[in-house]
This record gives sequence, structure tokens and C-alpha cells, in this order.
Amino acid sequence: MTAAQFTVLIFQGLTLGGLYAMIGAGLALNYGILKVLQLAHGEYITYGAFAAIGAIALFPNLPFPLVLLLAFLACALLGAAAQLLIVERAMAHRNEVVAMLVTFGLAVVLRDSLAEFAGADLRGLSVGSLAQANFTIAGITLGVLPLVSLGIALTSFLLLALLIFRTRLGMEIRAVSDMPDIAALVGARVKRTHIVVAALSAGLAAIAGVLLAMRSSISPYSGLDSLLIAFEVVVLGGLGSIRGVLLAGLLLGMTQVISTWADNSAGLFYVHLVFFVVLVFRAKTGKLQ
Repeated sequence: MTAAQFTVLIFQGLTLGGLYAMIGAGLALNYGILKVLQLAHGEYITYGAFAAIGAIALFPNLPFPLVLLLAFLACALLGAAAQLLIVERAMAHRNEVVAMLVTFGLAVVLRDSLAEFAGADLRGLSVGSLAQANFTIAGITLGVLPLVSLGIALTSFLLLALLIFRTRLGMEIRAVSDMPDIAALVGARVKRTHIVVAALSAGLAAIAGVLLAMRSSISPYSGLDSLLIAFEVVVLGGLGSIRGVLLAGLLLGMTQVISTWADNSAGLFYVHLVFFVVLVFRAKTGKLQ
């Protein structure tokens, strides 16, 4: 392997890892704060992609930042509504299994509704000349689109960290996560905080969906694949750890790129293998997170 090939592999691994981290970010936030394994997370990702595709179909000249914002807001509203009307009531049972089963039902309804109204065909998000744009550094040509995708992912993680650890809302979110009953006694609006977190989680999923649709085709039935990647990223990164999710996403991205370079037919095999090996190691050492 030449130095140029190694550089390209690292670049591809980082950009794919950024996408994987974004796929897991919303799920990590939802479980870390609400203690609910949101099985509709994959559908939120798909809805975000289709929201962006629909926005561009209706307004071809719409600037990409606005497309991203519209997708975020659409899924944030969907996530907030689902939390308010369905998931919050399930959480009142204080049984994680009840809430998880409710989100499973929600995932089925969302998936079939999207297939009914949008069709089951594969779709992609057209980004015009950006898809072919590239730049050259030291004789190595790299794509602009993957770099933009990585930049969006890193910016999203930075803004999320600032929100959680540097704002009053973030302090309230952390208090509700750690000690909900005590937080309620001192004036924290627990239900509102749950809705805000659910909206943020779904919005992050929408951004991941947009980035995914920019990279490959997507259908209403793509949610399950996204949920699997999200679950692996969250478990590897540590349940509820934002920083851990970013590092885990980068690890899995690098694993897939390097394994594909070594074996074109590898697909996601080595990604799943790394996940399995880490789980076995943690089970033997007793360090589950």
C-alpha cells in the first residue's frame, strides 16, 4: 500500500465513521436520558432522508442548509409528537420493556405508512455538482461531499455537547436523566424535558438520514439496517455516552473501509465481527460499558 492509498483509506474511514456516529447519536441521546430503547430510530432516519428528498423535489433551488434544517425540524416534530402522545404514557409504567415494545409498534406503523404514501422504490438525494467535486492535496485527490458529510457530523456532535454541558436546558436534561424524581421536586419540568430530548433525538436521526441519502440509495424499509448500525455504535461507545458514540462510529467506519480494501466481498461482516468481539471481551472482564 502506498502512502497515497493509505491517506485515501483513512479519509474514507473517517467520513464513513462520521456517518455511523451520526446514525447512533440520536439513539444514544434517547437511551442515555430517557432510558428508552427507541426502536423507531431507524424510521426517523428514513423519514429524515425522505423529507430532504421531498423538499428538493418541491423546491429544486433550495439551499442545502435549509434542506437539512427542514429535515431536522420535520423529524423533531414527529419525535416530539410520538413522545407526547405515545411513549410518555408507556414510560409511566416504569418498565423499559413496555416502552420498548411501544416504540417497536411505532416503527412498524411509520415504516408501512411511508411505504404506502411514498412507494417502496429506492431513492437518493441529489446534491448536484457537489457529488463530483474534489480537491487535491499533495497530489492526492479527495472528494468534497464526504468531507462536507464529516463536517456536518462533527458540528452536530459539538453543538450537542455544548447544549448538554454548557446550557441551562442541558443542566435540566442531565438532572432529569440522573434523578428524575428529585429534579421534579426542585422544579424541573420532567415531561417537557422528555419531549425536548425526543425531538432532539429524532432531529439528529434526520440529519443522519440526509447524510445517508447523499451517500447511497434509501427506501422506506432501510430503517432496520440503520437501527442495527445505530445499536452497535451505541453499545460499543457506551450506553448514553456522546463522546463514546463518536469514537465507536469512527472505529466501525475505519473497520469497514479497511476490510473492504482487503476483501471486496466483506461488506459489513468485519464491522459486525468487531462488535461481537468487543461484547465478548466486555462480558469476560465484566466491563459492559
